[in-house]
Amino acid sequence: MPIIIKNSQLNAETIEALNQLIDLDINAGCAFKLTRIMKDLSSIVEDKLSQEKRILEKYTEKDEEGKPTVALDKEGNVIPGAVNLTNPDSFTKEMSDLMEVDIQISHEKINFDDLNLSTAKIKDLIRIEFLFN
Repeated sequence: MPIIIKNSQLNAETIEALNQLIDLDINAGCAFKLTRIMKDLSSIVEDKLSQEKRILEKYTEKDEEGKPTVALDKEGNVIPGAVNLTNPDSFTKEMSDLMEVDIQISHEKINFDDLNLSTAKIKDLIRIEFLFN
């Protein structure tokens, strides 16, 4: 049965957690499966990030020179990394719609016990729990 994941579950931390798991001393067969899954997920994450960027560009307010206008807090200070949006509601809706997309990858879930892990970071396992039975 294929693995179904929501876009909201996929980000750079997901790939990082997979890398951490693969670096551990796990069952060779599981390591191979995880490597194949990671290749598929990496491509999907890249596409998702590209789409997020496209949506942000679409709704970013620009000045006369075409540069993004920076967002300011209530005191008039620049909020680092933030921009003004032309239509925050539409931006939020498109981003929410993107996050709700189900992605199907043609790999079967892995039996967690088959990894034969002696240690693992809980934060990493939480990020990739969708991969396990």
